Amino acid sequence: MKSIFIALFLLINVQQETRQECDAYIQTAIEAMHKQEHTKSLELLIKVQKIAQEKGWYKELFLALNNIGANYYKLSDYGEALENYLAAYDIALAHLDSKQEMVVLNNIGILFYQENNLAEAEKYFLKAYDIATEHSDDFKKGLYAVNLGLVYNNAGRLSEANTYLQKALPLLENNQNVLLQGRYALAENLYLKGEYPNAKKTLLALIPELDRTEFIEQKASGLLLLSKMFQNEGNIEEAHKYASAAQSSNNSLDSQIRVHQQLSILTYNNKNYEVARVYKDSVILLQDSLYKIKSNSQFEANRVKFAIRNYEMEIIEKTKNFQAERKLLYILFGGIVILLLILIWAWRSNVIKFRQKKIIAERNQKIKMLEMESELEAKNRTLAVKALNMSSRNEMLQEVIQNMKEQLDLANKPEIRNYISQLNKYLKKDTAKDDFLLHFEETNYGFLSSLREKHPSLNANDIRFISYLYMNLSIKEISSLLNITPDACRKRKERIAKKMNLQETAELFPYLSTI
Repeated sequence: MKSIFIALFLLINVQQETRQECDAYIQTAIEAMHKQEHTKSLELLIKVQKIAQEKGWYKELFLALNNIGANYYKLSDYGEALENYLAAYDIALAHLDSKQEMVVLNNIGILFYQENNLAEAEKYFLKAYDIATEHSDDFKKGLYAVNLGLVYNNAGRLSEANTYLQKALPLLENNQNVLLQGRYALAENLYLKGEYPNAKKTLLALIPELDRTEFIEQKASGLLLLSKMFQNEGNIEEAHKYASAAQSSNNSLDSQIRVHQQLSILTYNNKNYEVARVYKDSVILLQDSLYKIKSNSQFEANRVKFAIRNYEMEIIEKTKNFQAERKLLYILFGGIVILLLILIWAWRSNVIKFRQKKIIAERNQKIKMLEMESELEAKNRTLAVKALNMSSRNEMLQEVIQNMKEQLDLANKPEIRNYISQLNKYLKKDTAKDDFLLHFEETNYGFLSSLREKHPSLNANDIRFISYLYMNLSIKEISSLLNITPDACRKRKERIAKKMNLQETAELFPYLSTI
């Protein structure tokens, strides 16, 4: 018997939306595989494979490869199936845990079992069994133990087969399907060991439970075993009864061939040669049909592979186009970024230049203002010096004239009177005051008009005094110019400050600087 369970590793729920889409693709692909729609199934799985490879989603990549292998297994293309299973195994080893590893190990073992490479099948089933034992996964442990039992039955290692089957049955009580498979394997083991009574008892109890369609192969195999046991006991009638019961149009061609071979042998032994020849011919026809089916299956596998190659080429072409478009987009985006950077750089340069020009202009303006202030200060100082010199000269002339007048003997002389008259001409009259204010206004344009506007109560003497203060002359210098004592000068300053509504005389000069 070549039938064996294959584990299809299904997805669990994932969180991300894109992974949920991959989950949906894989579920749809598995459904298509069960409907024999292998092209559709493989296209979906290859799509998931590409996405998972790009995103680095190893679990989805494992599931895609594992189910691609399952598709090729069903197409009897064991080479392609093994290649994909091994790729899935590498992913499981490198990036996933051992639970995924044992699933693909079991699938690889099935391939070798179908190829009758029992040594390799045993190796992979044992690895899967050991991992299931480490994880205390009773169902998987029982499943892999049944597979090992079937391998050992076929290898003639009946004691080892019995050991694993005895371990498996208690672990499979909650999974009726696999339990029935295990019970059949145990009955086969008993038959191979020659324990016919126990084998019959087990099979007779088991066969009524194998009426469902999914167990049609196991039922046919069980009935054939019963037929062979009765044949070995010489009970040809019972043997023929069970062999005939094994016939069914739902049986696989493999099972039909084995049933017809058994019936051919039984009828031949019963010397019913015509019927035996008919069964023998039917065996030949069935074998021919099986060969054609396998050929068609191989053709279908190749057709599917060709379709998949075309699909992969389409994906590659679309990927190239997408990459070209993405490259163009990156170039355009890069160009826009560079242009923006150039514009930002140009704007920043202009801003910096504008700020620099503004700073330079402000500095030039400040320098110009300082130069003007220095020039103004120099002019005021010159004006003050002229005023002081004029005042000193007038005082000296007045003193000389006064001394000459006091000397009566000299004052009465005509030439002296003439000399005094000439000296009086050199004396500056009140017009000097006006000349001073005129020059001051020219030097400090707008100051006197602003002062008169803000303080109309100030008289001409007050304005002249304030002008001297504005020129930053000392009390001593001002008193000399005004021909008054320093104390009188200070009192005048206090009076003018009060007149201008200032609390202290110290506030007078700072205030004048703001006008």
